[in-house]
Amino acid sequence: MTDNPSLPLWAGRLTAACAGLVVALGVSAPARAIDCDELPNPVYFPATTLLESLLALVSPALGDAMAAGPDQMTIIHFPLSSCISYDLIREAQPVTGTGVYYLPDGTQDTCDMPLDVDILADLSAMDVGGVTCLGGEQPPDSLREYPSHVETLGFVVPRNSTQTAITATEAYYVMKFGGEPGFEVSPWTDPNFVLVRNPGSSTQLTIGANIGISGTMWNGALRGHQGSGDVRDALIAENTTGNAESVLGILNSSKWEAAQNDVRVLAFQPFNNCFGAVFPDSTSTARDKRNVRDGHYPIWTNLRYIVRTDAMGATTSPNGPQAAARVQRFIDLMTGVDAIEAVNVAQSVIQTGNIPTCAMHVSRDVDGGPIASFQHPAPCDCFFLEQNGIDSGCDTCTDDSECGGGACRFGYCEAM
Repeated sequence: MTDNPSLPLWAGRLTAACAGLVVALGVSAPARAIDCDELPNPVYFPATTLLESLLALVSPALGDAMAAGPDQMTIIHFPLSSCISYDLIREAQPVTGTGVYYLPDGTQDTCDMPLDVDILADLSAMDVGGVTCLGGEQPPDSLREYPSHVETLGFVVPRNSTQTAITATEAYYVMKFGGEPGFEVSPWTDPNFVLVRNPGSSTQLTIGANIGISGTMWNGALRGHQGSGDVRDALIAENTTGNAESVLGILNSSKWEAAQNDVRVLAFQPFNNCFGAVFPDSTSTARDKRNVRDGHYPIWTNLRYIVRTDAMGATTSPNGPQAAARVQRFIDLMTGVDAIEAVNVAQSVIQTGNIPTCAMHVSRDVDGGPIASFQHPAPCDCFFLEQNGIDSGCDTCTDDSECGGGACRFGYCEAM
């Protein structure tokens, strides 16, 4: 393991490549990728697949010794379903296989976990709470959850579908019965065209918590997928098959917004409401997440970072005190407790189609649970809207003195 932030991220690559070169009868065998423990200041991070786009934005700067300085760390992501990621840290299982990391120039690369030593995760992240993954049981006291930004999820259809909305009741019947006779919901009557994830997926669990049937109990005939990208690709493919009207999928907003020319999110009507079906945004084409931020659209969840703690509540890591310090620093940066010039986490969260908590006006304690009013101590509504191309009507600023009693945050006069 390398704990030298001055070491270039690609150091040792040529040596590793040469060591892996085997020539027999004139044929070269493929070399293993660099071992993950050879990277500088590694952070072993099994986490939800929904975090991929955010890590692609923040990891290059954190991995750059020139930009991050003493905060330099190599975030090594092992993309997994949320509850599988959670189990790795809860059960202290070794991290295996191939991880993804980023060079300072933004290039994605991979590394392999070493074969001769067991290395445990430093932390994990998931889009549901531990209680959800454990089927209602309380998580162990040795694990702490740090809530972070809000991720919006929903039901999506191919662009060539004419469907615009779905109710919680309709979704319940589709996911529970999968088109069984007597329980059909037109036009989603064929389970082969209902594109879901798997019982350990946070997308499936979060949506299940909002339609009255747990994501672990959906009909087994529905068409499952390992990752959100697989669901997105399958949806897009159905635009040219003539089956688009029969297709229904589940995705998070970062995936459907990146494919907005090929898929559309449906308006959703929760149980027992008086305002009908609403989109996550104020309209079907907006990106203001207004109905998520004010509590009218309920299918959302907080990303949670999961760490081990000692008896005093301090963050620990099985990989030593330096690793624990890196973990705590990473969480402080990603949750907005602290900041460095090289990484604008709030901006990166917005760029991935998600919502920093400073732009939220509601919160909830349990996945799919009651929504309560919330006031962030340092709101960033103006910045959020402007980053999404919406005129906030707020004044620009360089310091608090220009804001008439407000506060200058991210270049805009925000409420105190």
